[in-house]
Amino acid sequence: MQGELVNLTNAIEAARKSGRFFCKFLTPNDAGVNGAHQDGVYLNIESWGLFFNEISIPETGIEDRLVKIHINDWQEFESRIVYYTSKKEFRITRFWSKAPFDRNEMVGALIVFVPLSKDDYKVYIFNSEEEIEGFSQTFSLSLADNYMVYREDADLVLEKTFKDKVFELVAGYTDFPETSVMAEISRRVFNEYYNKKKVQPDKDLINWIDTEYTVFRLIEQEVYKDKLIKPFGELQPLLDFASSALNRRKSRAGRSLEHHINFLFTNVGLPFDNPGKTEGNKKPDFLLPSTNYYQNPNYPEENLILLGAKTTCKDRWRQVLSEGERVPNKHLLTLQQGISENQLEEMESARLQLIVPKPYHKQYPEAYRDKIWSVSKFIDYAKEKYIFLK
Repeated sequence: MQGELVNLTNAIEAARKSGRFFCKFLTPNDAGVNGAHQDGVYLNIESWGLFFNEISIPETGIEDRLVKIHINDWQEFESRIVYYTSKKEFRITRFWSKAPFDRNEMVGALIVFVPLSKDDYKVYIFNSEEEIEGFSQTFSLSLADNYMVYREDADLVLEKTFKDKVFELVAGYTDFPETSVMAEISRRVFNEYYNKKKVQPDKDLINWIDTEYTVFRLIEQEVYKDKLIKPFGELQPLLDFASSALNRRKSRAGRSLEHHINFLFTNVGLPFDNPGKTEGNKKPDFLLPSTNYYQNPNYPEENLILLGAKTTCKDRWRQVLSEGERVPNKHLLTLQQGISENQLEEMESARLQLIVPKPYHKQYPEAYRDKIWSVSKFIDYAKEKYIFLK
């Protein structure tokens, strides 16, 4: 744990000093565990400027160069940045054979590339919830699309009409709204801006979460504008402000997923308690059909559903297992973009059914994709189970 904290602290310091970085969740193809012949981490074309500076993207042939990779407490080594125009493929190769990581355990980890100079890159890999959330929340990153190109001096570029819609819905707020209100604003912004008539649970859950990052950043800019313009004068007030801002980001992100799931279930008429209450002080995120049914010893156990909701779940999935003794088969809905085969085997042995938005299934090992449920599949499963309650 101490090592993870040091790694995270070093990464945040390096990223802030550089002011630029590229990060992404590692897929099975990135880690080379799906049996493909390609080797190396795929880079999104939007990160071109971080790896090839201002050189324009070629239309034919191959563009490549060698760079030095620096990993904490590991000898620096050379990797190759390469772009194949014929396949539109942008990768960093000669990485896994030289890096001190077990690629089989890296699926779903967050990798960060921080440019130190034109030819030198610091690389960090975060493989725990604390590290992933600590880094992403520090820089208020939305990783709904799997990757992020961060530039400290870059403005938040949005279409004017979208920005106007956000400000229309948050007009009058001089402080941050409650997390549930923030989630509701985000859904309204997305649904009204894109004229959504019908909810698509898997796609829309991702879209709402992504929109909420944008909404929060715009509100953050508005609420903090005076503090950001006026110098603090002393170090301690600055540190207090930074700590308060980060805690607020963590609080919003921690509840966001639950709020949107709550809306989805309410929208389709599912009975549930959020949170539920089982034995003692245990409070699972969602208990279906309700706490009262759970507490009724005559209600059939096979008709109870215990659902955890966790943005990331590489370690925390085990928490769900102990949250309800009457429910032997647990469910977990997560936005985690990939998990190693070993972890998926553990979940299966523990009788935990993983639920992931359908667009993220391709980021899981191929052998397990058919075993993962989509959000829509879970909703259909629960609706059929509780149709008699309507």
